[in-house]
Amino acid sequence: MKYLQYILLCFLLFVSCSKETDTGHDVPEGMVEVRINMPTFYNGTADTKAESTTLAPYDHLVMDIPVGSTIWLSYAKKLGEGSYETPVIKPYVVRTSRSFTGLYPCGIEEYTDKDGVEWMKAVPDQEANPLYLEPGATYKFKSIYPALDVRKSDLKVNLRNGVWACTNDPRYTQTASQDVTLGTSTNRVTYIDLKPMINQTARLHFEIGKGENVHSIEMMHAGIEIAGVQDKGTLFPLDWTQEDYIKVLQMESIDDGEHWFKLQKFEVQGDKIIGDAYILPLDVRRTYIFILINMAVNGIPTQYVATLNGIILENAHSYNFDMKAGVNGNLTVVNWQNTSLTIVPNK
Repeated sequence: MKYLQYILLCFLLFVSCSKETDTGHDVPEGMVEVRINMPTFYNGTADTKAESTTLAPYDHLVMDIPVGSTIWLSYAKKLGEGSYETPVIKPYVVRTSRSFTGLYPCGIEEYTDKDGVEWMKAVPDQEANPLYLEPGATYKFKSIYPALDVRKSDLKVNLRNGVWACTNDPRYTQTASQDVTLGTSTNRVTYIDLKPMINQTARLHFEIGKGENVHSIEMMHAGIEIAGVQDKGTLFPLDWTQEDYIKVLQMESIDDGEHWFKLQKFEVQGDKIIGDAYILPLDVRRTYIFILINMAVNGIPTQYVATLNGIILENAHSYNFDMKAGVNGNLTVVNWQNTSLTIVPNK
């Protein structure tokens, strides 16, 4: 009996002294393992009335990041009021393990481009050590999804036409990054929630349906061509780890209208063709954007042209166009039934 009691006592001592978490890693002395709960983003597909031009909250459109996706996590220790250490970043991937879907640390690969600039990219199929930070300390956490390649020298990512990237946005309470004071637990693991992210390019959302005398619609290979956007070579180095990064997202004004962007990826939902074009922020109050839609209506190749002006296309906004292709005699027409602006969260 005494022998069994001795074994039990040794077992309890071993369990109580173990620093190993359920991930199989030893937590360094004086640290806690920080785990990130599933991050979310605003998908920006609100259904608004045609006459609505107000900014409305869309909390019901917060979505989980899909399995297989990657994010960068930025964290900086707070030194004092408004003062932080230099941000450090760590990549994560969303995957399912043991029937649980969550965020797991993944690897980093470094490379040098043709101009000699060093970059870092996330490697989702490579495992990495957990994040260890100081318990009781306060950190500012930010994230960007997907994990675009990051410039090593300043942690910036490049935005261009066609790029979709969500970050924490300091302009809105729902999406602003937050300070978190880390707690601790018996197993030296703490969990934190991240604020939802929101897209940092302007989204043009197209929904094309069947109108009068139309039995079939199909997008042609050319898709939707958008003229008057910023030059396809234009890059915005988004300083997403900083609070004032929004300053780099200038609203350029293009006068020559010669720069084109093509949207060629669509999906069919019921009787509608749906596509999203992501463009750099743009001021079109004194110029025009031309939208050329290439599609087959009742099997006949057809082009439609529309113009857009008198508006500023802002990041973290979606501009929705609900159209119906119809046939009136020998003329094929498109009715622009709904041109509505959605939807940043309330400030």
